[in-house]
Amino acid sequence: MPRCGWTKTLRLALGMSSTALGARSGMTGQGVRKLEKAEADGAITLNTLRRLAEGLDCEVRYVFVPRTSLVEQVLRRTHEVTGAPIPSLPKIAAALTEPQTLAALSTVFAQVNKRGLW
Repeated sequence: MPRCGWTKTLRLALGMSSTALGARSGMTGQGVRKLEKAEADGAITLNTLRRLAEGLDCEVRYVFVPRTSLVEQVLRRTHEVTGAPIPSLPKIAAALTEPQTLAALSTVFAQVNKRGLW
């Protein structure tokens, strides 16, 4: 995220004043500047961000991007809980296409209490 936040960055890239964005968003220019600061500080709500995005003719996309694959997360946690061996990380993708490996993983997963996994 840019240091000053996405709203201000995009507004400035469009050459739009805070007053113009305010008019398009139903608020004052001062209100826009206050919300831009809140966004940069990480203190803005999603609803308010959507309102500003509308004024910029944009959509807000709220996503979680896993740092590691979900399969890797589940395998690692299963290993922590059960102590069952897991394939090395480079082999995971290839292993997921092998019927014997899938069967072995299914057996391991069946031993784990799903509610107690995390």
